[in-house]
Amino acid sequence: MRHFILEKIKADTPLAHLFNAYLGGLSTLEIFSTPRESMRACRLAFAREAKGKKPTLSIVGQAQRYYELTVLSNALNALHGHVQGAAELLATFFTEYGGDLLAYAAANRCQTLNEYGGGQDDDWQHTGPGDPDAGEGWEVAPTDDPARLAEYSLHRELARFFATDDEHGEYIGTSGGIDYAHFTLAVEHQTDFSLRKMLAGVGGAELPLYRQTEAGQMEPIPVIDLIEQEINEDVANERLTAHFCAVLNAGQHLAELYVTMPRDDVRGYHLLAECLGNMLAVRMEAYPPF
Repeated sequence: MRHFILEKIKADTPLAHLFNAYLGGLSTLEIFSTPRESMRACRLAFAREAKGKKPTLSIVGQAQRYYELTVLSNALNALHGHVQGAAELLATFFTEYGGDLLAYAAANRCQTLNEYGGGQDDDWQHTGPGDPDAGEGWEVAPTDDPARLAEYSLHRELARFFATDDEHGEYIGTSGGIDYAHFTLAVEHQTDFSLRKMLAGVGGAELPLYRQTEAGQMEPIPVIDLIEQEINEDVANERLTAHFCAVLNAGQHLAELYVTMPRDDVRGYHLLAECLGNMLAVRMEAYPPF
């Protein structure tokens, strides 16, 4: 039985670390949302609620949280992948093609046609030996015509990373802070579910927690130390969620820039590359609220 909903991002970028810390802040919610019922218990629980019998722990609510957390995990993994993919494509454009938009489009056209075939009749020329009717000796016909290269342009190639009106899934700019607000609040206030508070809630009084000394002895942790630790964690969690929201905000601004930028002006691609680099490095000082 699967006991985990939230899938950590397998990457070593600051953005991946930020998203993984955010996912880690939802671990308690994950524990209470992960299904552990048998099929019989699941069927009966849904049937009882369908008849209007509301239990203390609603399986309908649990199912909604499970679905939402699954979507959230998929979304953050996809968003990180699109930010990284767009940044790598732009880095290739500047390093291998020197920022030459036509050179990139021409090379992309040749690579695409050679790999997938297709195109129009004038995209191919027969230059080698062999039977042309049998598909032998054909090569991509070179062209520097901007009209014929338009569909292979850098802007068109970047489209797979950015949100559109009909996209299915999470892309740069698809979702904003309001879409994650419920879970962001849970991450920010995760110390509300600290062990100290939960034990106090169950027992009605503060129960001692212990730590091991250098001598190997167990000693009670002073409550003031636990409270100070929780305060420090609260500050760190607020900082975490502020950076998280700033990243989403930057992504939405970046998606708008992508849609509205002049497609033949290399300065816009420089700006895209800079902003994507800031997102990957979580340098959010340029974006509100920083």
